[in-house]
Amino acid sequence: MSSDEITLRKLEIFLVFMRERNLARAAEALSLSNVSVHKAIHSLESAVGCPLFAHRSRSLVPLASAFVLERDAREIIDRIQASVDAARQAAGISPSIFRIGSLYSLTVALVPDIINCLKTAVPDCDIELVLGSNADLETKLHAGDIDAALFCVHELRASRHRVVLPLFDDEIQLACAHGSPRLGPASADADLRHYNGRPFVVLSQDFSTGRDAYRMFQEADITPRVALRANDIFTLTSLVKGGVGHALLPGRIDNIYPGQLDFFRVVSAQRVIQTIGLCYLKSRASDERVVALARAATEVTA
Repeated sequence: MSSDEITLRKLEIFLVFMRERNLARAAEALSLSNVSVHKAIHSLESAVGCPLFAHRSRSLVPLASAFVLERDAREIIDRIQASVDAARQAAGISPSIFRIGSLYSLTVALVPDIINCLKTAVPDCDIELVLGSNADLETKLHAGDIDAALFCVHELRASRHRVVLPLFDDEIQLACAHGSPRLGPASADADLRHYNGRPFVVLSQDFSTGRDAYRMFQEADITPRVALRANDIFTLTSLVKGGVGHALLPGRIDNIYPGQLDFFRVVSAQRVIQTIGLCYLKSRASDERVVALARAATEVTA
């Protein structure tokens, strides 16, 4: 295999086809002909040296090899784009794409409002939204893979290399399927000790909400019976709605699924308050898009 047989353009066409799983749709998305897309994929197969697709009637069905290449090709293109952005930044030119990281739970109302406000201030801003856990977003921020992040900042250690702009506080509460029996005195805040041995659905501790939940269990001196672990807060919420178990969730989730879960405030000794904020590196503080993002976030949450 010669190195010039695999090009970024072929990989981009391949990734679009893997997303669309249809030649016509991929061709439309790329503004190419069906024949051009097919030729690029066939050429890529030849360069890789193994089949990527099975031919079924007039369709191309991805093989296991295609899924491996899809994963690695996406990472290659992302890393090259990051390198180009870093080179442009070193030359005093702003990166072409403005990447904003966000927690999943902020994407229903807050993030769209902030992005709309940002686009009004900087109309030509090309934005990419990157979703992940607190740990993942913090790593990406310091690696330069994202330009700013909207996430939980109450656990962040002080650093002279980054700017943290707190936006609002959110209280972690006990969430149950609607109509579930309340344990303990109905007139008082919920005491997690009454739920010792009851099933809970929990998030990975990569997520700030997952770590906060375990802090609350520790304060209550109980060991939760974990019914299931989830990797995003929407899946977790659906499991709670379905009666799989209780959960400890930030109050903002009640605004996403109004009336579908019962939320109970937890006694003060076990309570945890999250702070949602905007974080970016001090080296990016003069970027007009970062300035506009900070202004937009402040206006939306005021």
